[in-house]
Amino acid sequence: MRALVLGKGGREHALCWSLAAGGADVFVMPGSGGIATVADTVAGDPLQTPQVLDAVRRLQVDLVVPGPEEPLVRGIAEDLRAQGIPVFGPDRQGAQIEASKAYAKTLMRAAGIPTAAASLCQDFGEVEQTLAVHPDRTVVKADGLAAGKGVIVAEDASGARRAARRLLGQYKSVLLEERLQGPEVSLIAICRGRDYRLLPFARDHKRLLSGDLGPNTGGMGAFAPVLDTSITAEECAERTIAPLLRLLDDRGMPYTGALYAGLILTERGPMVLEYNVRFGDPETEVLLPAISGSILPWLAGAAAGRLPAESPEVRRHALGVVLAASGYPEDPETGGMIDGIEAAQAGGALIFHAGTLKTEDGLWQVAGGRVLCVVGVGEAPQHARDRAYAATGTIRFPGAQWRDDIGQNRDR
Repeated sequence: MRALVLGKGGREHALCWSLAAGGADVFVMPGSGGIATVADTVAGDPLQTPQVLDAVRRLQVDLVVPGPEEPLVRGIAEDLRAQGIPVFGPDRQGAQIEASKAYAKTLMRAAGIPTAAASLCQDFGEVEQTLAVHPDRTVVKADGLAAGKGVIVAEDASGARRAARRLLGQYKSVLLEERLQGPEVSLIAICRGRDYRLLPFARDHKRLLSGDLGPNTGGMGAFAPVLDTSITAEECAERTIAPLLRLLDDRGMPYTGALYAGLILTERGPMVLEYNVRFGDPETEVLLPAISGSILPWLAGAAAGRLPAESPEVRRHALGVVLAASGYPEDPETGGMIDGIEAAQAGGALIFHAGTLKTEDGLWQVAGGRVLCVVGVGEAPQHARDRAYAATGTIRFPGAQWRDDIGQNRDR
C-alpha cells in the first residue's frame, strides 16, 4: 500500500505516523521537516488537483488521505475519484457540512438531529433583531471555514453583538446559537455511505489558558478515551451520526470519509455543536496512539467500499499538550529556536510537529501558531498525563505557551 497524505500540520503528522505503522509507504504533500521522519515529503500544493494527480501517478499511490478541510471543500476527493483513485474524504457536497454552518443546521433539522436553536444573520440589523427576541443566543459562529477559530462564546448579549460585528467583517453571515451547558466530547466516525465505524470519545481544550480562560483557539490539547460520560459513543452515534448518513444517502450524496461530531452532553441528551468533515486537530494526535495498531485498514477500507467489520480497538490512554507560539492565536511570533525535542522523544513521548521548520544545520525553529503536540501514552489516564507533561517540560522556545490542566478541566 502506498498512501499520500495531503497537509502539513500535527494532524497530518499523526496520520502519516499511523499509516506507516500499518506497513504503508507514506508520502505527504507538502509535509514538513517533522513529518519527514515518518513519510517522504512531496513538493506541491494540495489545493491544486493537477499537482496532486501528477504525484499520485508518478508515485503509484493507492490511497489519498486529505488532512485539512479546504482541499475537500474545493473538490479534491471527487476530482481524484473521477480518475479512479481511492480517496478517504467526502466530495464537494459532503464537505459543505463544514464549509457552511447554516447548511449543516438545515441538514440536522431535516434529519431530526438534536442541536442548539439558532438564527442565521447576514447583517448587523438581523443580529440586533435576533438578540432582542432571543437574548440567550450568545454563541456566535462564522458561516464559513475558519480553521477552528470561528466560534465565539459570549457571556451575554452585549458580548454577542461585539463578536457578531467582528465576524461579519470577515464573513458574509453568522449564526447566533443558544448557549448550551454540559461537558463536551468529540466523536469521529469513519464512514462509507450509511455504514460507519467509531473511534472512542476524545475531549479537546479550546481555550488558550488554563482554567478554560482566554480566547478560543484551534485546540490547546486533548485526551482519549473519555471515561466520564453517562452515554456511550455508540448511543451518541445512533442519534448524531447515523441519521445524517442516512439523509445524505437518501439524497443521492453518499458520504465517504471522517465525520466529526462536536457534541455537548446536556441534561436533554447529546446535542451537536458542529460537524467537521475530516479528522480533528489535536484529537487525531491522541486518538491514533490510543487505538491498537494502525488506522490504515479503516481508511483504505472506506475508500475502497469495504469497511472492516469492527471499530478500532482502544488499548491505551493518550494525552496531548499543545505548545503554542508567543502571541497565538491572534499574532503568533515565529522564528524562535526550539530545544529539547529529542530529549522528549528519548523519554518516550510522541512529538507531532504542527508548526516547525528544520533549518539547514538540523535545528528546529518555530514556524506556526501551534508548534508541537506532545503526547504521552499509558495504561491509565494519569500515566499518560504524567508522561506528556514530563516531556513538555523538556522543550523550550521563546514565549512558549501551554496549558497545565489538559485532562483535568471540561471545556464548556
